[in-house]
Order: sequence, then C-alpha cells, then structure tokens
Amino acid sequence: MVGGYDDVIVGAGSSGAVLAARLSEDPARRVLVLEAGPDYAGLEQTPPDLLDSRQVGSVEHDWGYTAEAVPGRTIDYPRGKVTGGTSAVNGAIALRGVPADYDEWASWGNTGWDWKQVLPYFRRIEDDPDGRGDPVHGTGGPIPIRRASPGEWTRAHRAFFEACRALGFVEAQDHNHPEATGVGPLPMNTRDGVRISTAIG
Repeated sequence: MVGGYDDVIVGAGSSGAVLAARLSEDPARRVLVLEAGPDYAGLEQTPPDLLDSRQVGSVEHDWGYTAEAVPGRTIDYPRGKVTGGTSAVNGAIALRGVPADYDEWASWGNTGWDWKQVLPYFRRIEDDPDGRGDPVHGTGGPIPIRRASPGEWTRAHRAFFEACRALGFVEAQDHNHPEATGVGPLPMNTRDGVRISTAIG
C-alpha cells in the first residue's frame, strides 16, 4: 500500500482509465489515478472539441507534441491531455491490428498477447450491432462501433471506393474481421457524431 492506496495509476488514458475502472470494481480497494489534464463528469460538461468526431486534436487538451514524419518534415502529433487520453482527441477510428501482429508479440515472450487471448477483450469492450452472432465481435460493451452506410458517404468517399473497385480491390464490409482485405468503411467509435472516448465509454 502506497500512501493509503492499494494502486496508483499514472495517466487516465485508454489503458489507465480502464485499469482504474476494473480495479475499483472491488469496493475494498483504494485506487488513485493521477492525470495531468481535466476530468469531465459527463457529456454535458465535456467541451465540444472533445465530442466532435470530425475534429482531430485539441489545443486545450493536447500535449503539443510534434513528430518527424520524414527527415526534415515535422508534423503535429496530437496526444490527449485529458481523462480518456488520446481516445478523446483522435479520429475515432476503432481499427484493430491484424491477428498475425498479436501472435508475433506473443512469440517474443509477451504472454497473453496472442490473437486468441486478446480477442475476448476486444469483444468485451465493443457494442457492434453489425457483428451480432459473429464470433469476432461483441455487443453490449461500453464502446459503440459503427460503419457508415453507403447512403452516408460523401462524394469523395464514393469516388475513392469506386476507383479502388475499378482497380480490382475487393469490397470489405468489416475491416475488423481477422481476414479482412480490400476497401470499405472504417469502423468508428462514435454515436450520433459524438466521439465515444474511453472516458465517455
């Protein structure tokens, strides 16, 4: 026990916030979360720039990092300084890695990181109505997953899709399926245009 706490978590980003939530499910456990940015109690208190899934980055809620994209070219690298971390300022794309990457991490000695063992956690956190009955998707979790229907696409989306199809790319209905390949809408963690960050979820 440190300072009267059973657990001290530094940073309330996607990992820290979830870890704190799970640990605090035990009423006898005392959990301290340290976060440099603000914590908003609910949707009504959350600033519009954190809710709008079309806005990436936030001046007020960003660490101000930059990255060298290619030698000699520096770009902004938004990282969230708020409960929910970068999930509160990103593009709201809920795209999993490919199974082979997780299996490779496990082969390096990272026990528990193979695809078969991480899949239940992906399923537990998501609420994906398109995946009902599909063993690789979950429903009822705290993070909504949705894909724009063709009727919601912009002219640019449709033109890009049609150009890819004309070049021979197959249509991908679900980019989070382990065998997905091709062109199609991205899975997004949004609800009615609102970015559902880890903090909100």
